[in-house]
Amino acid sequence: MEKLQKLDSATKHLDRGLEAAALVCLIISVLGAIINVFLRYVLDMSYQIIEEICRYAIIYGAFLYVGPLIKKGDHLKMDILQGFLKGKSKSINNLLISILLFAAFVYLSWACIIWSLSLLSLNVMTVSGIMLMFIPALAIPIGMLLGSLYAFIQIIHDVYILRYYKTTEDETSIEMETGSSNQLV
Repeated sequence: MEKLQKLDSATKHLDRGLEAAALVCLIISVLGAIINVFLRYVLDMSYQIIEEICRYAIIYGAFLYVGPLIKKGDHLKMDILQGFLKGKSKSINNLLISILLFAAFVYLSWACIIWSLSLLSLNVMTVSGIMLMFIPALAIPIGMLLGSLYAFIQIIHDVYILRYYKTTEDETSIEMETGSSNQLV
């Protein structure tokens, strides 16, 4: 279990950095919205670029936090099957989910990079006509690449759990050492 703790601590700084970046994006969006409301209703002025910055800051924040959500187990998954499984079959299911998640993120990373580069080569602009559409679109491949990294780390984690899995009694000790009760993380 010491290896699992090392794996978790290796990404701790990245987790905190991504959490801080997502929080900064949220703050930028909220402040931009407040400024835009003040400009629109008090000074009778409106700037489309401020609205776009608010929107795209939220998108960046959401995609930057994809990786830490995978690590916490809060990503999109089907828990119905997890409730029926016990012991080693539950660990195998977690590994299969992690592999599928990794494959999906790798494919989406590749597709989003191609899409973003095509937006850049065509010089597509946002609605305001001030910003290249490539800038907000870049949030998606960044999020997918981070998701790929964290899904790969989750595969290593799940393989380690499965490899050293012994009996149902050990499941309790594994859960206690890794700090997870809903899945063997």
